[in-house]
Amino acid sequence: MHKILGYLLLCAGLFFIFFACVGMYKTFILKAPVAQVVKMSNVTAQTAQAQIQIPMDGVNQLANTALFAVLMVFLATVGGKVASAGINLLKVERIYDALSELDLNKKEDLETLKKV
Repeated sequence: MHKILGYLLLCAGLFFIFFACVGMYKTFILKAPVAQVVKMSNVTAQTAQAQIQIPMDGVNQLANTALFAVLMVFLATVGGKVASAGINLLKVERIYDALSELDLNKKEDLETLKKV
């Protein structure tokens, strides 16, 4: 049972990491647009001479790209933790298998057990 769950967690973690890497590649290399989470309207500033309209398109794009990057780094980190949990389950299963194969009547196996 631990083996199946370990492999499932390992695959899920690798999927998260792969998904995050593909998302970052598409966004930063292929210049794919990101979801518009932050949408600020243009700012009007009053100066001594006149009113100035400041466009916020660049700020919106920068903020949305930064939020996307933070989300992808978070997903990659979660994927690493999930994959690590799966690997640990597989290690425990392997130790159980090795201990079950030991014959405690043999002196060599007792020495091996003491080392572990």
